[in-house]
Amino acid sequence: MGKIKLLIKYLVYVFMRKGAAGHGIHSPFVFKLNREVLNNRSKYGEYELIRKFRKKLLTRDEIADVTDRGAGSVIFSSGKRKVRDMVKYSSSSLKMGKLLFRLARHLDAGTVIELGTSVGFGTFCLALGAVNGKVFSLEACPAQLRIAREELQKAGTGNVELTEGEFEKDLPLLLEQIDRPDLVYFDGDHRKEAVLWQARQCLGKVSPGTVFVIADINWSPGMSEAWKELCREPAVSLSIDLFHCGLLFFRKGMARQHFVLGFSG
Repeated sequence: MGKIKLLIKYLVYVFMRKGAAGHGIHSPFVFKLNREVLNNRSKYGEYELIRKFRKKLLTRDEIADVTDRGAGSVIFSSGKRKVRDMVKYSSSSLKMGKLLFRLARHLDAGTVIELGTSVGFGTFCLALGAVNGKVFSLEACPAQLRIAREELQKAGTGNVELTEGEFEKDLPLLLEQIDRPDLVYFDGDHRKEAVLWQARQCLGKVSPGTVFVIADINWSPGMSEAWKELCREPAVSLSIDLFHCGLLFFRKGMARQHFVLGFSG
C-alpha cells in the first residue's frame, strides 16, 4: 500500500478509535479487555526480557538467505538480508511483542499457534505470556527458523515447538494434533487468499475463549479485504481493529460487535 494511502488510513483510524481510558465502550467484556490487556500500564518484569531478546537479535550482523513464500517484502529487494534489518523491518515491533505477551498471559493460554516464526521475536513474547502452555510455531524459511531456534535456545525458552514447513501442507497436520487453540497469531503470509485460507482452517478448532490475532491488516489492500471478510465470518462475535493488527473473538451469546481501539507499548 502506498505511503500516502497508508497515512490517510492511519489518520482515519486515529479519529475513530476509542481512548485508552475506555470512554464510550459499552461492552463490559471489551472495557475490561481494554483496561487489562490493550492499555495495561503495568511494568511487567518480563518486558525487560523481551527488550533484551530483541536487542540481541539487533546485534546479529550476519546475512541470511531468506526465502519468501508469501507476498514478499516492500523493504527488501533481495533474499539476502541482515538479521538485524529483518528485526527492524519485518519482525514484530517491541510494542506488538508486549501486546502478544499480555494477550497470552491474560488468556492463560494453554495452546498457542503462530503462523510465521520469522527470527523468533514474536514467538519469544508469546512463550513468555503462555507460561503454563505451549507455542507451536510454523515457518517456511529454513534460514529464519535456524536463527529463531538458536536464540530461543539461548534464552532457555522451553515451551516452544518449532516446525519447518509450508502452511498449506503442515497447518492441517498441526491442527490434527491440537484439541483447541487459545490464541492463533497469523503473521506468515500477507496475501489475502492465504490469510483467509489459514484462518478458515483454524475456525474449525475455535472455542468461546479463542482469540485470533491477524497481523498487518492495513499492510495492503488485499490484507484489508481479508480482515473485513474475516470480521463477517458467522463464528466471529467480536472484532477489534488496532490498525497494526486485528483481534477476532468467538464468544457465544454475544451480539456481533466491532470496535476501533488503540493499544499501549
